[in-house]
Amino acid sequence: METTHAKDADLNEQSRIARVIESHIDELLQKRKEVESKVQSELDDIDRALRQLGYAAHGGSLGSSVRRKRRTKISDSEIKALLNGFMKHGVYITGAEILKKTSLKASRFANFKAANKGFLVTQGAKRAMTYSLA
Repeated sequence: METTHAKDADLNEQSRIARVIESHIDELLQKRKEVESKVQSELDDIDRALRQLGYAAHGGSLGSSVRRKRRTKISDSEIKALLNGFMKHGVYITGAEILKKTSLKASRFANFKAANKGFLVTQGAKRAMTYSLA
């Protein structure tokens, strides 16, 4: 009987320790949130002051509003020049390779193909399609 009582005491002690550890973890996580909030608030104030003084802050910001860089609009003639730079007549290249080498989005490349039907020759279907200069 004493062994059962000892086991129960061990389990109670273990669960008490687990609760204490969980309590400390919760406190530390709350403290971390408070510190992050305060630091972010101060960084936002500094960035705002810099912008008012005409300085455009770059990178390094921990701000919650991430701004994406807009790509400059590229004309069809510029795409043709890019494609002529690395493609050859009769040599087929995958669409993925073209997108990688030209840094175009797939939708922009699709619009280019639709507007310039005679410029590229295609082979295959859908994702397996390859392209060559006409």
